[in-house]
Amino acid sequence: MAVTRSIGRSIWLLALQSALVGGMALGVGLSQDLEHMAIAGLSTIVAKAVVVPIILMIMLRPSPIRVERHPYVGPRLSLVIAIGIVFASSVAVAGIALPMSQGGGRALPAALAEVLTGLFLVMSRRKAISLLVGLLVFENGLAMTAFVLVSGMPLVVELGILLDVLIAVIVGWVYTRHMLLILGTNSTDDLRTLRG
Repeated sequence: MAVTRSIGRSIWLLALQSALVGGMALGVGLSQDLEHMAIAGLSTIVAKAVVVPIILMIMLRPSPIRVERHPYVGPRLSLVIAIGIVFASSVAVAGIALPMSQGGGRALPAALAEVLTGLFLVMSRRKAISLLVGLLVFENGLAMTAFVLVSGMPLVVELGILLDVLIAVIVGWVYTRHMLLILGTNSTDDLRTLRG
C-alpha cells in the first residue's frame, strides 16, 4: 500500500488486509472457543472487507483523480520507510510476553507495523480517499493489537468501533462529494485556498 499510487488498488489492498485481520480474529475465536472474538472477526470481514471497500469505490467513481500523482513521499522512499517500519516494529516488541500463546509473538509486531504504516499513509498522501484508506489501515492495526493483547475486546465495544468506522467512511463520502462539487477535485491541496 505504501508503494502503490493507484487509489483503486489501495482500496482493494485495504479490503484484503481487513479480511486477513478479521480472519485472524475469527480463527483465534473458533480455536479457543471465544464466541465474542469469532463474531467480531466475522463482523470485521463483512464490514471492513466488503462494505467499506464498496463505499470507497463508489466514492472514487465520480472522481477524475484515480492516482496519487504527487504524494509528499515518492514510491521508492515510501518502500524504504515501510520496510523500516516493519523492522522497527519487530525490534520494539522483542521480548514482550503476551497473554495469547497462539501466534501472539508474531502478530504484535505486525499489528504495530500496521498502525505505523497507516499513520505514514495519512501523512504522505494528498487525496481525500487515500487519507481515508490510511486511516482505515491505522484502525485495522488498532483492532489487531486489541485482538493480540487482550484476546479481543467485549463484543459491544468491537461492534461500536465497527459502527464508528462506517460512520467515518460515510462522513468521508459526504466530505469528498462536497469537495468534488465545489473544488472539482478531491485533492486536499486545494483546501489551502479556503484559509481566511
